[in-house]
Amino acid sequence: MSTFEKFRSKMEEVIARFSSTTAINALKNGMLATLPLTMLGSIFLLVASFPIDNWSEIMTGLLGPDWKYPFTQVSSSTFDIIALVASFSIAYQYARIKKIEPFACGMISLVNFLVLIPSVVVQDGVEVDSIIPKTWAGGSGMATAIIVGLITGWLYTAILNKGWRIKMPASVPEGVANSFNALIPGFLTILMAFVVCAVFRIGLQTTLSECIVAILQIPLQSGLGSLPGYLLYTILISIFWMFGIHSSVLNSIANPFLRANGLANQALLDAGVALTASNGAYLITFQSRSNFITMTGACITVGLVLAMAFRARSMRYKQLGKLALIPTFFNVNEPVLFGFPIVLNFAMLIPVLLVPICAALTVYFATAIGFMAPFGAIEVPWTTPPLISGFILGGWRASVVQLLIILESCVIYYPFFKKQDALAYQEEQEGEPS
Repeated sequence: MSTFEKFRSKMEEVIARFSSTTAINALKNGMLATLPLTMLGSIFLLVASFPIDNWSEIMTGLLGPDWKYPFTQVSSSTFDIIALVASFSIAYQYARIKKIEPFACGMISLVNFLVLIPSVVVQDGVEVDSIIPKTWAGGSGMATAIIVGLITGWLYTAILNKGWRIKMPASVPEGVANSFNALIPGFLTILMAFVVCAVFRIGLQTTLSECIVAILQIPLQSGLGSLPGYLLYTILISIFWMFGIHSSVLNSIANPFLRANGLANQALLDAGVALTASNGAYLITFQSRSNFITMTGACITVGLVLAMAFRARSMRYKQLGKLALIPTFFNVNEPVLFGFPIVLNFAMLIPVLLVPICAALTVYFATAIGFMAPFGAIEVPWTTPPLISGFILGGWRASVVQLLIILESCVIYYPFFKKQDALAYQEEQEGEPS
């Protein structure tokens, strides 16, 4: 085995171990539970801010001046509790993976999350307490929700696995027994949250959530929202796929913070503030990744698919291109990644890296110069075709940016495909009987 193959094998082993850990799987599956909230909230938010001129005036004429209220009530009641749901679902998934009754674990995690976020807000100089602030239940509380969900899940399951539970007779119904089983681990985990709350509030005059935002969440949001961080993330996605490793490992870590960027932008919009960098808007959000740098699938292989379908000389690539056209239209490109293949095909390394980098730069600078507005909280299903998804998210300008990325993909992939196609065509010709 060559040195490179040993390195590749070791790298795959390390990443596979990391991606198979309970924490990463709980985080990934737990965040998936928030997807219905973002999708459903996006529908109502989209209607409230549809990207065409005079939309507000049209709706005001139809429904009256207060027409936005019910739409924003739904959108805020979904987006603004996303951290609340995540704190429950991450711990729930952790316990489920450990084969522990998960509902009580999720419920205890939710309690811990509420204990550790601020319950006091200041309005016009007046303190309002005994509330659940939507700011902290939404995007601002996302890092806290992840940490609380993972730690609660770990501690709760570890205590039960040590046998620290109130054992009930076998005749007691399962639901009742599970409730009593949860008392000891539930008390100990809530006691932990109580101590942490007391230390931060009494000793430091703050809360754990506020410290996490200052120390961890804001740097991560800003890092992923910056051009260097965005490019690094983009490159890692391509490298992972080049080795056949699904980028969901990276996305499970990055997506919560990219979504928090969009929620922060939406808060600016709701406050009537223009989404510009000078006003504190994030130029990079979840949509920047989902609908632009992985548009038509990871590595943006639409240019390769079009080249195969319409320019291939070899039957192998011509047939693959035709088969891959429709899936690519709906952002599914596994047939290309594994069938062309892209995976472990280092002859395609340059375009696999270069196309997403060009796309990331295009999106960033189109947003930075004001051609395309930064995105708020509106999301579309990942299978929404390009150009359509762009129009829904940002009007015709976002569609133009997507079209430009498709053209970049075509231009960059074509010369590399042409060489691969020539080799495949030669093999086919040599393989034909004389």
